[in-house]
Amino acid sequence: MIGDIILQKRSGFVGWLVSLATWSEWVHVGIDLGSDIVVHVSWGGKHYAKISEWMKDGTHIIRLTPYIPLLDGQQTALIQCADHLHVKGYSVFHAVWSWLYKNPDDEHDTKCGRFHCSQFVSYAYRQIGLDLVPNRADVSTQPQDFLLSPYLRMV
Repeated sequence: MIGDIILQKRSGFVGWLVSLATWSEWVHVGIDLGSDIVVHVSWGGKHYAKISEWMKDGTHIIRLTPYIPLLDGQQTALIQCADHLHVKGYSVFHAVWSWLYKNPDDEHDTKCGRFHCSQFVSYAYRQIGLDLVPNRADVSTQPQDFLLSPYLRMV
């Protein structure tokens, strides 16, 4: 369903490193845009992929959906935000820096277009008026935080 949050479980060496840094087996996240397409951010920037591609090589995913379904206007706004948001890739330095030295008031990343995956999802949802992870800045949000969201449930 449009707007669902897709979490990806750790796989491979990079997944193991991310898991080590975040203390979670959930290491990547994206937004379902409908038609089996997920938008997500990785080292190379913003990407679109088939959700089925995220399950290659035995990688597991889970789907979270809002308790209150998104209205048509919210779905459209979320898709437009995700599509039109200029996103740069990030370096290993950027990823480590954002994980280790989180400043909840830091908007530098979003102003310069650098997002990590969960920051992108949190930011896009906040643009349509929904704060999925209350009391946590977008830059501080990690994939596993969506599992604790009071606004999302597992499908």
